[in-house]
Amino acid sequence: MAVLNDIRALFAQCPALKDLEARTDQLETDAEGYGIFPAGSAIIEQDMRGAATWQYNFIIAATRMTADDIMRLDNCNFTEELQDWVQQQNRKGVPLSGDGLSFVSISASNGAFTDWDENFQYGVYKIQGTLIYEKE
Repeated sequence: MAVLNDIRALFAQCPALKDLEARTDQLETDAEGYGIFPAGSAIIEQDMRGAATWQYNFIIAATRMTADDIMRLDNCNFTEELQDWVQQQNRKGVPLSGDGLSFVSISASNGAFTDWDENFQYGVYKIQGTLIYEKE
């Protein structure tokens, strides 16, 4: 899907993720990396001509070292930096490659720690994202 490709391309430019390997619908549990997980899309508005405004939901999940308190604090800062970066992209606008697609907004929220690996050395940190776009 073109929208997912655009989201992958966008997050590949994110400074907070630059050193992490990207995946789609997959996350390593024993190495640092991140995954983009599509979480559904829906038409939120449609006009009489058939043009629609869509909401595309996704989750960015990152596996990060959590061996000590300093690392865990850094990881909490990581989720905040990631959300701030998304808000900056919202102000700039996000290029969409699909025919007839135009950007409306992007947002990120609910950055949080969600899980440990079995050895408690890596943790999973997630943010929820939403891309709003119009489609002719």
